[in-house]
Amino acid sequence: MRRLLHFINDVSLGWLIAAMAITILAFGFGYYTLAQAGPGYLHFTYQTEARPTLADSLYFSIVTISSLGYGDIRPEGPTRLLVSLEVIMGLAFFGLLVAKISSVKQDYILRQMYAGVLDEKLARYSAELDERRTLYRTTSTLLLEGEIDPGLTTTFRRDTPGATFFTSYRQLLTDVTDLMETEASNSALFGVVDDSRIESIYDAVRGVLRRTTLMWDDDGTTACDLVLCDNGPDIALICDASDRLAALGRRESRNKEILGLCDAIRDLSKRVRAEIVPAL
Repeated sequence: MRRLLHFINDVSLGWLIAAMAITILAFGFGYYTLAQAGPGYLHFTYQTEARPTLADSLYFSIVTISSLGYGDIRPEGPTRLLVSLEVIMGLAFFGLLVAKISSVKQDYILRQMYAGVLDEKLARYSAELDERRTLYRTTSTLLLEGEIDPGLTTTFRRDTPGATFFTSYRQLLTDVTDLMETEASNSALFGVVDDSRIESIYDAVRGVLRRTTLMWDDDGTTACDLVLCDNGPDIALICDASDRLAALGRRESRNKEILGLCDAIRDLSKRVRAEIVPAL
């Protein structure tokens, strides 16, 4: 029983239809061969003189496999065994067809339900990534412009292990990337979840990398002292996760906006890794 369920799940609907068509043709040619071999094997019920043509034999095969049994063409002798076999095969085919259609419908419903759950998860991650991007931009701006005393905030200080912005952001980005890679491998992400949800995640990641390069271009020394500090290891890991996310989008998505964001993330990450991380 388990093997049958696996077979129904694995076989495609197109394969079942093709197999049924081949069966109809095979039996049709068999009936035609018997009809031409001699009188009595297959004949018209009300026209005993004429022999069934190939078209008649194919028509009889369709009627037989569907168990309609109009009775206008009647088998005799050994042909009845062939007819019985086709009827049994027809019942099996239609049983599998009904089971497959039910399976496809159930899979669709489950995928839609799962897509809804996944969309909620991604929505929470997207909101959290956007909050971190806003925090990073706002706090770094205040520090660089002298609006707050660096001693009053521990957001970027390495003397608070595990509590800096970069440590928490790295963990969050890694969790998001792991989830998206897992769901994409199960074909449950791109093309299933709305592209705008995925796009918002990529946009938030790009925002953090862009802010980092802008600070470096404006005043790398001050940015290093007040914001980037000794966070090189965490920033390198953030680049690793960003590269994985960009590679996933480039490989799986067909959305132009997402592909553009992936390219931007890849370029920014490459620059951060090459220019900024070695200097921290």
